[in-house]
Amino acid sequence: MVGLGAVFGAVIRVYLSQFNGRFPWMTLLINTAGSLMLGLLSHLDTVYLFFGTGMMGGFTTFSTFALESVQLFDKDRLKSIQYIALSVSLPLLAYLTGWLI
Repeated sequence: MVGLGAVFGAVIRVYLSQFNGRFPWMTLLINTAGSLMLGLLSHLDTVYLFFGTGMMGGFTTFSTFALESVQLFDKDRLKSIQYIALSVSLPLLAYLTGWLI
C-alpha cells in the first residue's frame, strides 16, 4: 500500500513541479498541501499507509526543497531566505491545521 501510494504521489508531484518558475512556488505549494493532507490523515489508521506514508511521502519532497534553496541562493539570496522561511513555516502550520480539523 505504501509503494502504490508513493507512485501516485510522485507522479502528481512531477507533473506539478514542471510549473515552477523563477521562484519554486509549486514545490512550496506541494509541501504545504502535502503537510495539510498528512495532518488530516493522521487520525485515520486504516488509510494512513496508502495516503499518508505512501502518497504524501511520494508527493512531498525535502530534497527538492534543498536543491531549489541552493539554486535560488546563487541567483537571489533574499528570495532564497524567503523561500526557506516559507517552506518551513507554511507546511508546519498546514499540518497543525489539518491535525486540528
